[in-house]
Amino acid sequence: MIFGNKIETQLKKTSVRGRLAFGTKCIEQYLIENNITSKWADRLIDTLWEFTTSNRLDHWDEKIRDLSPGYILDSHPNSAYFNCTSLSKTDYRELRTFYGGLPGNLVKMIDDTIEIGTGNLYGGTGKYSEFTLRPVLRVHKTAKKTLKKTPDLSIFTQSKFSESHGWGDPVEKERFKENV
Repeated sequence: MIFGNKIETQLKKTSVRGRLAFGTKCIEQYLIENNITSKWADRLIDTLWEFTTSNRLDHWDEKIRDLSPGYILDSHPNSAYFNCTSLSKTDYRELRTFYGGLPGNLVKMIDDTIEIGTGNLYGGTGKYSEFTLRPVLRVHKTAKKTLKKTPDLSIFTQSKFSESHGWGDPVEKERFKENV
């Protein structure tokens, strides 16, 4: 994959929380632009935003894992359901139907955004967190291709990689709202 050096440089300086917030805003924008509404979309977005404020990312990981399209759309759906801790069998089926009806580029954007949050969850972030940089670059590329209005990256770069060992300081999602 080839990305603009300027974008990559900006994202290397952006915290993991800022990267995930960018991905979440891209998903929100996609849902708005394509008039996609669902209780599952709402639950996904709310759970993604929890990452920016949480001091217990291990708890967030448990919640988001059950909402991961890659996991839910696994080719072995019965085995996947039994490993879900927060979904009833009915919820699991509804979520599987919801993801199955979404455009592939949105499903990929959701998976990539979740990967941003889970890429370094149980390890160190390193120099600039390659494990979270690659998926945020993919989200950016998809957003540029599919969105009429891509979120302003400068809003997310305010959460610096130099904060909290690369994770960024916990902040409310309002920090990532665009000034209109």
